[in-house]
Amino acid sequence: MTFESDGVRMDLRPVASLLPHEEIIPEQLEKIVGQIRRDGVQKDPVIVDRDSGAVLDGMHRLAAFGKLNLENVVCCLVDYSSPGIELRRWARVYKTTRKDLFDRALEELGVAESVSLSVAFDSLDSRKVGLAVLSRDGCRVSGKQDGLGDAFRTVKRLDEVGRTLGWQRSFVREDEVDFALEDGGNVLLVKRLTKQDVLNAARTRSLFPCKTSMHTIDPRPVALDFPIKDINTATPKTIAELLKKRSPRLWPAGSEYEGRRYKERLLVLHQH
Repeated sequence: MTFESDGVRMDLRPVASLLPHEEIIPEQLEKIVGQIRRDGVQKDPVIVDRDSGAVLDGMHRLAAFGKLNLENVVCCLVDYSSPGIELRRWARVYKTTRKDLFDRALEELGVAESVSLSVAFDSLDSRKVGLAVLSRDGCRVSGKQDGLGDAFRTVKRLDEVGRTLGWQRSFVREDEVDFALEDGGNVLLVKRLTKQDVLNAARTRSLFPCKTSMHTIDPRPVALDFPIKDINTATPKTIAELLKKRSPRLWPAGSEYEGRRYKERLLVLHQH
């Protein structure tokens, strides 16, 4: 028994049955674990491909449930093949104090070929290169034969170097890269991702680096607020019956929720 509203299908799934496709940020995991303990609820559903069990959004929520020994999690089940679900990328932004050390790290990692900004974007979109690092001073790309796995190893290595040297790392949407460049950041983007890349990563457990993929699900269900004390004994029928008592509200695209502005519509599930 499942719950469906405005085309959004909700169900209960065992935590162990779900397949993340991306690594987590340890600090973010601890923050979410603390939030769950404090609030006593699963705030938002985990977004899952209904056929493969691949987690599209909610990697940290899923990991937090595992750490808290919670057996079940409420999910929004979607058809990942639907063109209505868009896959885009996050870009990494590194702020450094010494350009020479940053340039040396890129050289050592094989991100050495200098190209124009337009060529860098074209090469990423056509998947001719694994990754590019963009800045106001110029752009560099990795080798033309680099696969996605090669690109991800470079990303992880650059993250490690950055932690050692004290670089500031942040993340922006790929359509906000221009603002990061204007602000003097060094922006890293991997090649254009495909949905098959995501499914392969989940199936093989060859996880993307944290904050690589970005999915748009319209409408996106939020504010579930399901009591954690009931999650291990809950059933799909429990979830369906609880949500049928709610009066979901559809917020327009561009609405802000939990400090983040969403480009898709939000289906707000909590009871008022």
